[in-house]
Amino acid sequence: MKREERKAAIRQLVTSTRFERQRDLMAALHDRGIMISQGNLSRDMRELGIRKYKDRNGHAYYAVADHQAPTLPENLRQAVATQVLTAVAVQFTVVLKTEAGSGNLVAAALDDVRRPDIIGTLAGHDTVLVICPDEDAAKAFQQTISDTLATPADTDENAPE
Repeated sequence: MKREERKAAIRQLVTSTRFERQRDLMAALHDRGIMISQGNLSRDMRELGIRKYKDRNGHAYYAVADHQAPTLPENLRQAVATQVLTAVAVQFTVVLKTEAGSGNLVAAALDDVRRPDIIGTLAGHDTVLVICPDEDAAKAFQQTISDTLATPADTDENAPE
């Protein structure tokens, strides 16, 4: 099996099944006839951007880091594009400044998405504090939001006449 095929199998497994330990992922690969050492699995996971996260209950699991493919679901993209003014990463958090009265709307949209790079949100009148698992996740999430802000929102103002 070619390395890229093996990496595609790893990505598919991690996105479809929750693995708490590398050895469980390795066993699933072996069940598919893909023999791999722990060292090669670790390297492939690192190259694929697969990281260990903790869910809201503190249970660890592996997932593909969202900053590998910085896109947002449409409802969240619309909320960000129309309501968020700025995004600043501060250590393992991201501070979003929103239009007045939109903090709860944006926080709810973020909570609904259930991204592995977001542990939770706190919302105020015009501010959302996004708590990430670590600094790298916060920087990547802030970049995703900034990229979305740099893209014009689909509004009537942008429609061709």
